Amino acid sequence: MRTEADKARRPAAGADGAGAGEGTPGSAAVRIGHFEFLNGYPLYYGLERGQGWGCFDLVHGVPTKLNGLLLAGGLDISPISSIEYAAHADGLLLFPRLSITSDGTVDSIQLICRRPIENIETVAVTGQSATSVVLLKILLRQGYGLAPEFTGLAGGVAEALRERDAVLLIGDQALDACYRGGWERAYDLGSEWKELTGLPMVFALWAVRRPFYRARPDETREVQERLLYSVDYCRGHWEEVVTAASGAYPFEPDMLRAYFSKLRYDFTGEFRQGLEEFYRRAVQIGEAGGVPRLEFI
Repeated sequence: MRTEADKARRPAAGADGAGAGEGTPGSAAVRIGHFEFLNGYPLYYGLERGQGWGCFDLVHGVPTKLNGLLLAGGLDISPISSIEYAAHADGLLLFPRLSITSDGTVDSIQLICRRPIENIETVAVTGQSATSVVLLKILLRQGYGLAPEFTGLAGGVAEALRERDAVLLIGDQALDACYRGGWERAYDLGSEWKELTGLPMVFALWAVRRPFYRARPDETREVQERLLYSVDYCRGHWEEVVTAASGAYPFEPDMLRAYFSKLRYDFTGEFRQGLEEFYRRAVQIGEAGGVPRLEFI
């Protein structure tokens, strides 16, 4: 999302987020990761409705890019894939009131199969999301008793399915497949997780680098408040948000209403329970070294 306020914001450090140090309070704009996918739209849309937009520099990217920038110091605050937080919790603190979650069907994480899921042996996976890949491995291993061969996704879905039994899609590509693809066999990973565990699935968390929080705690807390305000604003103005999103993304208003209704951004006790269950299962299949302690600002 690039609004007029976005264009008018303070100059960013660069497309890769480099060039601005941790700094001291007030020394530089706070560098915030910005999901390019539609699932992040309500997190950012309402920001320009508040004051002090110029205090932020939004750095755009897919989840794996933002993960790398945050961990390398190219961002101060960002959403981070749940599985990446598990590996790097010692350098990060979490926002206690924000996550990117679904309680069942999510639509934007889809496994497209050319044969029944019970029979798949090869899967092409997106390189844009680390959590979704681990989630799929958990679901296939523990839900279906499968350990297929995984390869990277190159090219389109139809092309990949000529050589692979299934394709994992996320974000807007998954939404397109979900709403327009007409695929006979499409499995929603949010729904599959809910069926397996009875819990919500937390796909991403909001995190701040510990050195930045030590230097600028008030600004960090302010970022959380602004993001919460954005979500609250959108919940009270869905038609406005849908109209704006339909001009920025190739989806019809009815599709956007259906999708936005499935997204959750809070981080309740049940969501934390779902996150910890994800970590436990990731450890069980060898995709995480341990269940991290959740530490908050």
